[in-house]
Amino acid sequence: MRSILHWDGDGFFASIEQAADKRLRNRPIAVGGAKRGVVLSASLEAKRYGIRPGTPMQKARRMCPPLTTLPAHFDLYEQFGGQILMLCEERSPLVEPSGAGAAWLDLTGTESINGRPLDYAHDLRKTVANWLRVPLSFGLATNKTVSRIAARIRKPHAPYEIMAGGEAAFLAPLSLRWLPGISTEHADTLEVAGLTRIGELAGAPLDATALILGRNALKLQRRAQGIDESPVGKPRQSSEPTWREAIEFPEDVWETTRIHAALRALLESLMQAVRSDQMEVRKLTLGLRYTDREESERSTTLPEPTSVEADFYGHLPALLQQTWDRRVRLRALWLKASRSYAPSPQMSLFDAPPAKQNRDKEQRLAAAMDNLKKHFGNQAVRRGMSVLTP
Repeated sequence: MRSILHWDGDGFFASIEQAADKRLRNRPIAVGGAKRGVVLSASLEAKRYGIRPGTPMQKARRMCPPLTTLPAHFDLYEQFGGQILMLCEERSPLVEPSGAGAAWLDLTGTESINGRPLDYAHDLRKTVANWLRVPLSFGLATNKTVSRIAARIRKPHAPYEIMAGGEAAFLAPLSLRWLPGISTEHADTLEVAGLTRIGELAGAPLDATALILGRNALKLQRRAQGIDESPVGKPRQSSEPTWREAIEFPEDVWETTRIHAALRALLESLMQAVRSDQMEVRKLTLGLRYTDREESERSTTLPEPTSVEADFYGHLPALLQQTWDRRVRLRALWLKASRSYAPSPQMSLFDAPPAKQNRDKEQRLAAAMDNLKKHFGNQAVRRGMSVLTP
């Protein structure tokens, strides 16, 4: 029987800000606001005022006059997250990040060496709290889906162990929105069909749910039944969530217009895959192969994560110029997206100022295009700037 531990930081960004600056400790703080106008993370002291991720920053200030607001420092959060992952790797070679501030460990078979997995989970929380001053919640179960939900269901500071055989009973009364892989659109449609709880999805006829969930229906229904056989990934250095799209030209190319069009088409497909996995990314890497088979790669990193290709479009020309450092024809291109985060809250379209309304519209446009491609194929709709493809 597997033992899968999932740890999840409590108010991770805000906790790190307090850990890094002792002047912020024991004070209500909120991180965010720079691009989305909403709270991305709130300290425990701020949550006592009712402030949560997704709260508009202006409203948060009214709810809590002594609130300290800070911009997000994602490089700092990644540094702290990496240190926690190093601790995890001392216990198990199988560690898989699931965005910043959370990860799985496969503790199966380690009991004879280091004691019970539950004891280790408590030790990890204590070590991280004492060393980094960052609080964690964790879930311990027989698979990734159940351990992830268990880690989040009783936050903050909440350990939760689901014993083998109790997975389905634990999941059954929970809202469908707790189930990984169920998008807001899917949840809304399933609720119209009368399915609001995970247990109801678990027992529904597969052919009926497939009309809504498509090819993922069986996988999601098995998750709803507490069944998830997916393995925990390889060690961190090779398992950071990464998405990749590539193209090899039928002949060597030189024309920049053709190369830029190909890059925009790759970026569109790449971010579609990121959105499909319900993630956001900060880092975009461009790679190219010359006609003589030599290769070159360069990267750019955004100050905030995104799931919209429009946020990267403006970086493509400079990135290509940096990467294409030899005046030699090109044979192939690829783009990779990494430094992933779970989607951060978005402000309502009606509450947002014009710049944030434009961002929301971009996300709606991207979601609509994804839906058309899912039903009618990838060539069903394209952005005008990417139609000149090889």
